[in-house]
Amino acid sequence: MSVGAVVACCALAVACTPEQPASTPSPPRAFAPPSESQIERQMRLDYEAAEKAYRAAVAEHDRQAQLGIASATELKESATGVYLDFSLRSLRRSRDAGWRANGETKIIDVVGSGWQERTVRLIACEDSSGVRFADKRGKDVTPRIRRTYVQDLTASKVGPDWKVADISSKVVKSFKEQPCAA
Repeated sequence: MSVGAVVACCALAVACTPEQPASTPSPPRAFAPPSESQIERQMRLDYEAAEKAYRAAVAEHDRQAQLGIASATELKESATGVYLDFSLRSLRRSRDAGWRANGETKIIDVVGSGWQERTVRLIACEDSSGVRFADKRGKDVTPRIRRTYVQDLTASKVGPDWKVADISSKVVKSFKEQPCAA
């Protein structure tokens, strides 16, 4: 059979084949997570609000430590209960000693660890090693202790707002293998 005959046979085969409906290629399937249930959505929103309150409380604590003050007024916007008392005691010790901080606490990560309708548990890794303290004369009086912590926090819904309400703090050498390690 010649090349021309092969081409002719192929052309006839195509012409004689019944027309197939044009199919559009299906798009590649992307991973689609299952839809979020109402309770999952509420949990996510509560965790986000509790973490926001925690970050605000830490930022306010840092601000007051830099100014050498201890005021519950601003802290009460994001903290209550044991956590508020803990934060105020720390600020008062620094203020009474005449210390001022320079630097901010670095929050490495925060993870949700338990949820109830009006209570959320968070685990946070905090590194305060970059915060320096100076006395009234400007002398560095930074404590020579390890200042890396794993914070076990409870946030509570107070009215419409989430506030950090309780704390259990553990000094750690490293965040490796901690639940909040990023």
